[in-house]
Amino acid sequence: MAAMRDPTDLRSQEADQTEQQRRGDLKQQREIEDLKWLLAHPQGRRIAWQWMGEAGVFRSTFNQSGSVMAFNEGQRAQGLKLLSQVMAHVPEAFTKMQKEAKADEH
Repeated sequence: MAAMRDPTDLRSQEADQTEQQRRGDLKQQREIEDLKWLLAHPQGRRIAWQWMGEAGVFRSTFNQSGSVMAFNEGQRAQGLKLLSQVMAHVPEAFTKMQKEAKADEH
């Protein structure tokens, strides 16, 4: 059972917030490093390109059925999140992915 906290102990609350922020920053940095590692390898770039393609990043999500379109938009949002991470942290990998995907088509 969690211990009761003194709501007037502002220093303790600030210390907790600082620790939570530090943990969040470490988690985000680890995710960025993981993405860089993944995209440093042709296999990882193929996986990322496949995920973005399957998510519908490069096509319209329109469908006459609202529920299908909502589902498609949800998938696309996840793909766009991946694309955003790639462009923010390893933009050169996107160009490589495009070139490699084009070469794989032939």
